Amino acid sequence: IIPNGIDTEHFKPMARNEILADALSVESNKYKVIGFVGELREKKGLTALLGGYAQIAKQTPAALLLIGEVREGEDKKTFEEFQNTNPQLPIIITGHIPHKDMPAYYSLMDVFIHPSLRDGMPNAVLEAMACEVPVIATPVGGVLDVLEDGINGRIVPVNDAKTLAQAIGELIADPEKRRNLVENARKKIQAEFTPAKELEANLEIYGMLTKRKNK
Repeated sequence: IIPNGIDTEHFKPMARNEILADALSVESNKYKVIGFVGELREKKGLTALLGGYAQIAKQTPAALLLIGEVREGEDKKTFEEFQNTNPQLPIIITGHIPHKDMPAYYSLMDVFIHPSLRDGMPNAVLEAMACEVPVIATPVGGVLDVLEDGINGRIVPVNDAKTLAQAIGELIADPEKRRNLVENARKKIQAEFTPAKELEANLEIYGMLTKRKNK
């Protein structure tokens, strides 16, 4: 297994981009920003994300920032029904954002959520960790290869909106815990999930195959 590599010189901590925050109406003095990156659909945990967001928004002013789009069809219908039922909850959908601009969007997030039902090795998790954004994810696919619960992020059960909301609330309320998690998260990415590490692993496999072919 060769894990993905993330450019930690590009994806790195940066000051909150207040101009972008104002443009998206997620000013830090108004909301805690819960972030998601990708195409939101049921496989990516749409139901749990919306449910967890609705619960945490009852405790503290929060905005849901979706970097990407909602999949058309039943997923879009579910999403729109949620919006119609909860018109007071701010949800911002950006559409596609160029890769080079993503660090500025990560800078707006107080917490990054990746509640997938199944997955591979999601780049968004690696990027958020590299940018020192607290990550909450489900134990699916390659997530467990990078995220350690309570060490460099939080792991919550699949399709469990209540536990997701509790984890969000705990991180929002504990700045020291957030700081410890994000520092450990970036160190993990720098040590094990860089393009150099990915290249090294590929070259090792090529070398093994070449030796086998020459025998």
